[in-house]
Amino acid sequence: MRATVENLFALQQLQLQTVPASAERNAKIRKLREKIPVPVLSHFDRLMAMGRKGVALVHDGICRGCHLRVPSGTAASLARPKDLYLCDNCGAYLLVPLDEINPPVDSTPPMPVPVPVRKTRKKPVATAV
Repeated sequence: MRATVENLFALQQLQLQTVPASAERNAKIRKLREKIPVPVLSHFDRLMAMGRKGVALVHDGICRGCHLRVPSGTAASLARPKDLYLCDNCGAYLLVPLDEINPPVDSTPPMPVPVPVRKTRKKPVATAV
């Protein structure tokens, strides 16, 4: 299902370009539209016709289409998508960028944590009177 949403996102990027339409761009759009199921495509087209984005990226659990927090269960499911997910507020298909799913591994070793030194108390010496 991720491939379907990625195709929708690529289609959205092509349709939102401000450069004049060319035969090559129209051919790419046609090929992408053929790969997407009809019900999904009709919902996408309906959103785009209303002037909204059909696919919204999710960064840190926030939909970039409406800037509202995505429910935590949906956000967790987006990491390993087995289905298409819509934003509850704006209705756009949700897509998490691959760099958020698999963050780059930092090769620097972690800083050592200093161990606190425990100070011992001196016992008072009893004096004989």
